[in-house]
Amino acid sequence: MKNKFESNEEFLCKINKPDSKLLGKKGYCCSLDKDSDGVRYAFHVSTRKIVEVNDAFLALLKYSSEDVNDLYVEDIIVADLQEIESNINKILNHGLTEISLRQYRCKDGKMLFVESSFEIVNLYNEQYLIATIRDVTEWQQLQNRLRLAAQVFESASDGILVTDVEGVIQFANPAFLKNTGYSLEEIMGLTPRILKSGIHPDELYHEMWHSLQKNGQWKGEVNNKRRNGEIYSEWLVVDAIKNDLGQITMYSGIFRDLSERKKYEEKIKFHAYHDGLTGLPNRILFYEKMSQCINAAKRYNHIMGVMYVDLDGFKYVNDTFGHDKGDLLLQAVALGLRECVRESDIVARMGGDEFTIILPEMASYQEAEFVADKIQEKLNQNFNLLDCTVQISSSIGVSIYPKDGEDADTLIKKADNAMYQAKAAGKKTYRFSSNG
Repeated sequence: MKNKFESNEEFLCKINKPDSKLLGKKGYCCSLDKDSDGVRYAFHVSTRKIVEVNDAFLALLKYSSEDVNDLYVEDIIVADLQEIESNINKILNHGLTEISLRQYRCKDGKMLFVESSFEIVNLYNEQYLIATIRDVTEWQQLQNRLRLAAQVFESASDGILVTDVEGVIQFANPAFLKNTGYSLEEIMGLTPRILKSGIHPDELYHEMWHSLQKNGQWKGEVNNKRRNGEIYSEWLVVDAIKNDLGQITMYSGIFRDLSERKKYEEKIKFHAYHDGLTGLPNRILFYEKMSQCINAAKRYNHIMGVMYVDLDGFKYVNDTFGHDKGDLLLQAVALGLRECVRESDIVARMGGDEFTIILPEMASYQEAEFVADKIQEKLNQNFNLLDCTVQISSSIGVSIYPKDGEDADTLIKKADNAMYQAKAAGKKTYRFSSNG
């Protein structure tokens, strides 16, 4: 490679000074242009010792002139020695003149990103390299932040949507596309109105717009619509993005799909109010339903029935064939009871082998008799439980609102007492409560 410095008088000057820093030989010194804004230093190829620096080098890397006397390339370049020597070899023998990005270490330990270029000097059979470096730390940090932001944008589990100031979609991350079912090509140039479910009133969107203009942000739970028409819940945070002049230039929305959380909450709520074995309402939910039905009966002046059902012979099945067969029997009974009533009627399991039924709106007492007869017929039969067949019957007590009471406790107590009257009468039958 042609050596451009062998005759470069700007670099070499002939003087009679014994302390020349470049060669350590009388008559030569390195002129790295002390007044130049460029950051430059020279080092001996074989020893890698730095022999000359300019003031810009000292200022950038926080060294003093005295520090340079014992400074080597490996002290400032963040790389192992093998890599440094490999790069020197490439510069000397393979025409490498620039290294695009390298980390340098300042005296105080601070790291800088620099770009560097190299020129070769041959003097008295000794080789030197002059390095010119440019601090690109701020630029590199900006690139790193942009790269990190892009990675977060791409890998975020929450959906992210960016629009211009007119609300036209500019970007959407993979999570948003996955959650909504749209492709990027389908939504580019459109507005977020494609997600509207039609559930929310226009006032919600007016409030959103007002908050964005006044506070720069709106957040809340919304119901949106996927591409396939499915309605789903999500937590939405919308931010107005402003320039240095405080003018809104775009909007960003972060969408967190609440579908799984809603399902989990519904599951927890279901188990809190339903029997785990049969799926029927439990005692807590039964009393809530009773209160609602009584209020409706009072309001609309109609009668309602309450039934208490106890299984005859369940203990024998449980003790003889085991609890697993007993559980199967309870599940079969629960299904049978549901088949005996209307969709609007309520069947609950109070515990053990006891079930309750609310007939919330009856035209006459005979409707309760009709249901009781159906239950007797349904339960007084053989049940096939995998590898065994069992037979049971039922004893049923019935109370009527408002004849037998006007509150839940009274109606349930009287239905329970009537059920015991049915058992005392020989089981396998039903009894209505008396006024006593």
